[in-house]
Amino acid sequence: MQKISAVIFDLGDTLMYLDGDPEEIVRREAAELASFLNNSGLNVDRAAFSRVFLRQRTLFSGKAEKERVEYPATETLKKALAQFGYKNVDQELITEGVAVFFSCEERLWRAYPDACATLQRLSEADYLLGLVSNASDDGLIQRLVEGLDFRRWLGPVLSSAGVGIRKPDPKIFQMVLSQWGLPPQQAIMVGDRLEFDILGASLAGMHSVLVSKGEDPGETDRDCEITPDATIEQLSELPEVIARLEHCC
Repeated sequence: MQKISAVIFDLGDTLMYLDGDPEEIVRREAAELASFLNNSGLNVDRAAFSRVFLRQRTLFSGKAEKERVEYPATETLKKALAQFGYKNVDQELITEGVAVFFSCEERLWRAYPDACATLQRLSEADYLLGLVSNASDDGLIQRLVEGLDFRRWLGPVLSSAGVGIRKPDPKIFQMVLSQWGLPPQQAIMVGDRLEFDILGASLAGMHSVLVSKGEDPGETDRDCEITPDATIEQLSELPEVIARLEHCC
């Protein structure tokens, strides 16, 4: 294997985890968003709006995965509000509403215990480190990277909402490689999803490491036949795995 000069990380369930039940959290977020809208002068039934917003969010999420493009949360909110007769809502209110929606989970994301130490170790070994995350709101990703103290090691930090392209489309990886001026053979993608992270790395010509914490893979991951170059259970294993891959191939 050619010398590895750079590592691109996924964010959710790779460098950080959600401390709570995702379904319960998203229901709470939708209710808080509906309350915010009412307090801002938009008359929407809280329960009805929550159902419409979450249904639209699910629809856009499915389209995003199929088309490999992102449907931002701002568009989800606009679409939901249009169904209640609000078709020309001020963009500032839309942006603030999305921030309100994500505020609950934003407080509940936690860095894995070995995340910062691993990033520090790789940085000290002179690897370039970046991040590519599939997410419907770029602001959320940027705030989390900042708040969890990852920013000092990671650059660039790209989200699908920020660039409009979702993993596994190789173009989002090529954006990072282009900023670094590196060929794909000199970079490794590290993530927890076969269908996004590992497949995307393969399509981009990169190497890959799957982070598997013993959890049952998602339905689409079960159907993904791509194989990573290595699998780890803890981020702290990564430096040795990279060294081993460089010397064995």
